Amino acid sequence: MKRVYLGLILKIILIFVSAWIAYGIIEDNPLLWIFITSLAVALITFLVGDMLVFPRYGNVSGAVADAVLAAIIAWIIDLLSANFYVTWISTLVFVVLIFIVELLLHRYLERRDT
Repeated sequence: MKRVYLGLILKIILIFVSAWIAYGIIEDNPLLWIFITSLAVALITFLVGDMLVFPRYGNVSGAVADAVLAAIIAWIIDLLSANFYVTWISTLVFVVLIFIVELLLHRYLERRDT
């Protein structure tokens, strides 16, 4: 159970850094909206990608599912908010960063599990 909490904390931190790079540096969005987006992405992708897809289908499938889901969540938040905006370039950067982060995080969690 301790591994799950550590994985979630690492995921929140790494997704926040990825969102800040993609949506803060590239698009100059407010830090509050970057935090809200990264928290929503981290929690939803943890529940769907890490708890459902990753154990059944493996590392790459889990990382792809997390990256696609992260892009969808960011676009939904963009549609619902007047203060947060994304473009195709920032979303592409976000997806690539999330994919890399998830691959590394899944390998770390697999290594810690054994």
